Amino acid sequence: MIEVIGLNKQFAANVVYRDYNKVFSSQKVCIDAPNGQGKTTLLMMLAGLEKPQSGTFLFAGKTLKELGKQVAIATDRIALPDFLTANQIIHLSVSTLGCPWPNAIVSGFNFGEFLNTRFDALSSGNQKKCQLILALMRKAPYLLLDEPSAALDQASIQYLLSLLDAYLADKPNGQLIITCHEPTVFVEHGFERISL
Repeated sequence: MIEVIGLNKQFAANVVYRDYNKVFSSQKVCIDAPNGQGKTTLLMMLAGLEKPQSGTFLFAGKTLKELGKQVAIATDRIALPDFLTANQIIHLSVSTLGCPWPNAIVSGFNFGEFLNTRFDALSSGNQKKCQLILALMRKAPYLLLDEPSAALDQASIQYLLSLLDAYLADKPNGQLIITCHEPTVFVEHGFERISL
């Protein structure tokens, strides 16, 4: 369960959150809101990659600092090195985090043939797959996915849904929060839809 307490966040004069309080109690949550409403910003703050002006985030009663490296995120806002191949980027993460090589996920996304392609030469769909592979291979109990179905073909979306079911089956106390513009497919798959 993720709890947001007294969150305040603004960029210059643009107030994104003012004294925002929310408890995300479902294991699978889909945050639905128009662009510019703070979906990605919320995920970035939950992952500790952006700081709020004030507020607290609790993960089953623990702060992010107490939790350690138990939150994984996939988002376009994290810039991956354009000049490296997908293989090099994944290898770098495997080495840094001590994760096993994600053979099954790479294969499931039909991504193997793109491993030797520079990240900046990948299509938007394959860039999305690379981001998802990096987050999913960490097997963190808290998984945050920003627009995970964007630019994916139908077969990849179905594979992603099956992956997410299996991911949470291994983590009965884990939680998955995604953002999306078209929540229907996720709601039909058991996600609780929450509007900002």
